[in-house]
Parts: sequence; C-alpha cells; structure tokens
Amino acid sequence: MPATHLVTLDDRGCPHCLSTLRDYLPGLDPGLTALGAQEALLAESTMRALERAYGRRQRAAVLRQAGVLDSVPIGQAEALQRLHDRDMAQLPVRTSAPGHRGWHLDEVNVRAAWAQHWGGPDTIDWGGVKVGQIDTGYTRHPVFGFGAGQPWLDVAAGRTFFAPGANGGTDGPGQGVDPLAGPMDGHGTRIASVICGHDPAAPGGPYLGIAPRVPLVPVRIADVVLISHAQRELAQALRYLVHDARVSVINLSMGFLPRTQIKVLDKAIDEAYEAGVILVCAAGQPLRHVVSPAHGRRTIAAAGSTLGSVPWGKSAYGPAVDWAAPADHIHRAETRRPATPAYAGSGDGTSYATAITTGAAALWLARHAASLPASYPQAWQRIEAFKAVAKASARPMPHQQPGAFGAGVLDIAALLNRALPAAGTLAPEAAA
Repeated sequence: MPATHLVTLDDRGCPHCLSTLRDYLPGLDPGLTALGAQEALLAESTMRALERAYGRRQRAAVLRQAGVLDSVPIGQAEALQRLHDRDMAQLPVRTSAPGHRGWHLDEVNVRAAWAQHWGGPDTIDWGGVKVGQIDTGYTRHPVFGFGAGQPWLDVAAGRTFFAPGANGGTDGPGQGVDPLAGPMDGHGTRIASVICGHDPAAPGGPYLGIAPRVPLVPVRIADVVLISHAQRELAQALRYLVHDARVSVINLSMGFLPRTQIKVLDKAIDEAYEAGVILVCAAGQPLRHVVSPAHGRRTIAAAGSTLGSVPWGKSAYGPAVDWAAPADHIHRAETRRPATPAYAGSGDGTSYATAITTGAAALWLARHAASLPASYPQAWQRIEAFKAVAKASARPMPHQQPGAFGAGVLDIAALLNRALPAAGTLAPEAAA
C-alpha cells in the first residue's frame, strides 16, 4: 500500500484543492502537503475516505473538481525525500488558522489545569522538574526570558552533538546554539516556545507555552528533522540529558523511517526508560506509518489533531500511537535570519503535538512531585503511570478509525486530576 500520493494540480493550486476536499469530507482533515505552487502530497487515508464516501468513479470526479490533474502513489522514502527537497520559497501562503491563536491551549484544556493547581500560568513551582530538548538548538528569544530577567533555558548545560547531513551543514558555536544556517534551523526555537514559552509583552497579547518557564536544556544534533544520519548523535544527546543534565522528560520532534534504528540508539533509549525519563517523540508526517524512535514502545508517540478533536490529515497513525495533540496552525515564536525574534505566522507538524505532550508531562510531574517517589519505587513505573493516566483521560476523537490515533486527544486538566495508578498495575515495556 502506498504511503501517500504525489498529485499535480491545475493553476488554482493547493488552496483550491484543500478547500474542495474539505467540502467533500466534512469533519475530516484532508492531509494535503504542498511541495510547490502546483504539486503536493495527498494522504492515502484521504483517498480511501473519498472512495468509501463516493465510490471509485465519483472519487475521480471529486479529485478533478479539486484541481487534481494527476495522482501517482509513492512510498515513504520518496515522500520524505520530496518533502526534504522542496523549496520553501515556492510554497503557497498558508490559509487562515482554524481558530484563535491560542486555540491549541484550549483544545487540550491546559488553562483550567494551570488555574486549578497553581492559580494560573505565572506561579507554577517546577521544583526539580527539567525538560531536555533534542532539536536544531536554541536562539536568544524573549519567549525564553532573554532580555527580561533570568532565562529558564539552561544555556550553560546546552550541548551540540552535530551530524552533518548530505549537504554538509555547520554545528555552529556549540553549547546548543542554533546558527540559523541550515534548511530547518530555527525549528528548535519554534518547538521550545510551545513547550516552555512565557512572554507577557508579546505582540497581540501574552504568549504562553504549555509548561510556562519550565527549565529546559537544549541540545543541537542536526539542521533538519529527518535524522537517520544522526542516530549516533541522538544516542549521545539522550545519554547526556539522562545521566549528566538529569532531566525529567525529553522532547524529540525529529525522526526517521521505522525499523532502521541502530543498536547504540536502542541502548540509549533503554537507559532513559530505566532511569524513568519520559521520552516524547513525534509520530511524523506526511506518512502513513509512525517514524522511529516514536515507533518503539519505550517512547511516547504523539500524533496530530486539529480543531474539534479532528484527526490531522497529514499525521502518521496506527497502533504505535499513544494519543494525539494539536498539530495544525500552532502559534509559536520564531527567530528569522539574521537572528530577528518574532511571533509571526503559525506552524504545523507532529513536532507541535510532541511539544504539547512534553509540556503536559512536565506539568504532571510537578503536580505529583511529592507522591511519585513513594508511589513508584522503580523508575520506569513513572513513565508507565503517566502513559496510563494520559490515555485514560484523553478525549475520544469522533472521526477516527478505532485505535488509529491512540486513546484520543490529550486533555491536560483531566490528566492532572486523575488518580495515580497503583504500582502493581503497571508492567514495563519490552526493551528494543
């Protein structure tokens, strides 16, 4: 079965195609990924949804109305390569967001969690909770407190374990700093802002991440998010964050094709699990199958949703997924070349669902800090307890196929209010 379809569009382009498909598939996100003005990737799940709803012949008619001139099924590797090679300057302007700019905060019910347990987002006591982020590095942005007091990014603990890609790349100055020189540099800043951002003076109103001002240790390993070439560096980063920086939860909004994982990375993931460090990974897009290391059972795989608990059409899905979180039109901070901080625009990707889940894990750890050590004598039990309560409290997705997007959409208020499971009810996941 193909992972996705390469479609050629008429001169009305992606906006017309997307709008038409939404009209014909109400309640579903079509999963159209622009590669250029008149070329895109269309999810296999959308093709099958059209056929179920209208039949094979009518599906062809719908695609013609959507401006599809040609459709060719392609595999995962080719889809990823085309995504990697696209010219970002040639992409169409993004359409309006599905809701207001903080819609994702409301979708996962985090404002209620802040208010109930800490009196709001400004007074959270993080205690010993610390997040590690493996990505393209960080920039000095006001969303992290730079220029307005003490930043909560632990820049002294930041590290660079850089793996040059096929086109080379630069590791930058080290210490986890993003030099903004590569094709996806700035990604780390965008994702970290959704995890721990807090800027009362942001244009248009205060900016808040899911876990505002939680301490974060940034590690740079690549300047792209497809990291099959950086598995050894990823293993180094994991070991550093677990054993040296001693973080509580790690965010990995990166990945590579499943079942191609090297043994040294398997071992590093096992070490994190046995140390009780929650490792949250992106399920990936625009593919059908969940990427690695999210594919493994000792990690948490976050898929994507959009407004109204609708499965995000570009998201990978399947039995490896634990749950979903918002992944489309996410308002985030960014730093543009040459190092200009901004809050313009919005982003999409399971990278953001991962960031939201990481923030939720940090809040859960802070909420139960006093009781976790006694409740769970074995470190891995903390991870399994978090997974259990997150799944049990997730909101069902009315339009999903059973099990395709895990337990449903993350609900942080319900997660924090749910009782901790007994240690005896938890079982460890098997090693890779």
